[in-house]
Amino acid sequence: MKSRLWSSACLLLAAGTVLDGCQASVKEKLPVVHAHRGGAALYPENTILAMTHAAAIGVPVMELDLHVTKDSMVVVSHDAFLNHVKVLTPQGETIPASKDRDYKIYAMTYDSLRRYDVGSLPNPAYPGRKNVKCCVPLVTDLIDSVELLTKSNGIAPVSYNIEIKSDPLKDGIYSPDYRAFADLCMKVLLSKKLGDRLLVQCFDVRTLNYLHEKYPNVRLSYLVEDKNATFEELMSRLNFVPQVYSPESDMLTEEIAVKVREKGMELAPWTVDDKPEVERLKKLGIDAIISNQPDSVMRWLGYPQNKGKE
Repeated sequence: MKSRLWSSACLLLAAGTVLDGCQASVKEKLPVVHAHRGGAALYPENTILAMTHAAAIGVPVMELDLHVTKDSMVVVSHDAFLNHVKVLTPQGETIPASKDRDYKIYAMTYDSLRRYDVGSLPNPAYPGRKNVKCCVPLVTDLIDSVELLTKSNGIAPVSYNIEIKSDPLKDGIYSPDYRAFADLCMKVLLSKKLGDRLLVQCFDVRTLNYLHEKYPNVRLSYLVEDKNATFEELMSRLNFVPQVYSPESDMLTEEIAVKVREKGMELAPWTVDDKPEVERLKKLGIDAIISNQPDSVMRWLGYPQNKGKE
């Protein structure tokens, strides 16, 4: 099966790449780079600023996470609550570590949520990151902003790898029932008419099975992190074979890569930020790679360099 992720790599390379350069990239079979949370090591994660910066420097795919507010607005956030490590109150104060789970996104209206600052606090994990005041965006606003930037600057259209953050242990507490959660997300995502530029990912097999049944034309990615289960056990939890298999990178061996190919799936390991692991995975023939440092990964892989326009 011809890899869709791979066949679109030429289209999705950085703006300004000439045809010869693109053809050379295809010949080299470069994995398609996904900016994890927009490139969490570069700008505040899951923000419009992070995504537009990633698109501007030529990252082909934006990876992001979805949650739902009390008033059913679909927002971009990895955490289901306002994490004290990442968020300041509207008054510019920190949130006590013992209290942050009281700030559930699902218990807040978007008008309230958007007043919190998710970008000013330095992130110890990424000392080189730009710290800029940002809010939790609506996914519609984020996509619109990225699309406007690419069109305005002659940048090739990017794709989106979007995770629905459902969890069997969090239904009714941090999110709606998984079916309602999925439907809310799909309503807004499908309204953007992204076509094959949309990939929906999830760890929750309930959600993946539901999406496959109700939205059969949407491309799906199976996120995997259970190291105690075999490949066969993991696949048996699904009622179908998804387009993409997305394991934590250290789970991916040559044996697993062969099995994934035999199933006709593409490989998109996460989250890879160091050069030796990038090189190891490339030798396994991965189709895509998800990274907090997409600029570095693109450089290590030999992507054409583009500083871009923000």
